Amino acid sequence: MHLTVWNVPETCSEQDVRSFFERELGKYAKGITVYDAGTPNAHADLELDSEVPYVAEAVARELQSRRLAGVALRVSAPPFEDEERPQRR
Repeated sequence: MHLTVWNVPETCSEQDVRSFFERELGKYAKGITVYDAGTPNAHADLELDSEVPYVAEAVARELQSRRLAGVALRVSAPPFEDEERPQRR
């Protein structure tokens, strides 16, 4: 499961961002990729160590309330999709 985190402050280095998410996610952090660190377009892709869809949604909600270097984060998770969809008549 992946999350995308937007609104990463320009003042944060790639290592600052990695350390922050490693600390916040703990055992759920499988991979952290930071893009465009130090620019207004800085963002991160977080790979979660979970195959349960609702975990990404719960983690995204929790990270929405966090601040990195005083800046509120914007987090998006993939939409929750059931593997089996009911058939429409």
